[in-house]
Amino acid sequence: MSHSKYVKRGFSWYIECCNRSAKKYMNTCKICGHKGYSPVIEAEDFFDKNVLYSQKKAIYQGLTQTLPKLPLDRLGRCEYCTQAMGDDFQAA
Repeated sequence: MSHSKYVKRGFSWYIECCNRSAKKYMNTCKICGHKGYSPVIEAEDFFDKNVLYSQKKAIYQGLTQTLPKLPLDRLGRCEYCTQAMGDDFQAA
C-alpha cells in the first residue's frame, strides 16, 4: 500500500514517521508559516561524504528533495516577510 495517501504533498514520509530528529533542521516562518530546510545542512562538515550511509546524509537527502531552502532572520521571519515589514533581511 502506498504511503502517499497518508502524507500531505510536500512532506516526506521518512521525515514525518521514521526520522523525527530531522525536524530540528526544518525552519518555519513565524509570520506566514512557510516551511523549508535550514541552510545549516548545506555546510561542509554536516555529514561525511566518504561514508556510504549515515543518518545525517539521509536527513540531507530527505529535506533537500522535499523542501526549499529557507533561511530565517533573528526574529524567525523569512526573507519575504522581512521585506514586507520594511526591514533589511540578515540571516541569523
